[in-house]
Amino acid sequence: MKKKGIPVMNVGISLLILIFMTLALLTFSVLSLENAVADRRLSQKAADHTTAYYDAANRIQEQIADRMQEAQEQNLAAGTQFSFQEEVSDGQILIASVVVTGDGEERDFDVVQWQLQSSEDWEADRSLDVYQGEQ
Repeated sequence: MKKKGIPVMNVGISLLILIFMTLALLTFSVLSLENAVADRRLSQKAADHTTAYYDAANRIQEQIADRMQEAQEQNLAAGTQFSFQEEVSDGQILIASVVVTGDGEERDFDVVQWQLQSSEDWEADRSLDVYQGEQ
């Protein structure tokens, strides 16, 4: 009676496929985890910037309210313009300009500028040697 053994070749191929699939799944899970961490970091930066922007906007709104109260008390003429600026984050400022409208008890204001600007001067990066054509 002959003993029938398990063919070695079939077990070896299935084991190699199992190892390959395990490594592939491990690689994909690590990449997914890294992507999730990067997304969380980006979301936190966006949330921090949004919070800083709205804090600056609230401070400007308070300044506008104070200035409009002064305009009412001093009876400033319509067309008087005020400008405000608040720092949002390093390198960014929020600039607002308002114009007093109306007269008497109907004094109000119109916003003529509400802009987020860079507070630093832009300089081109000239550190790379770029082909400029024949010289």
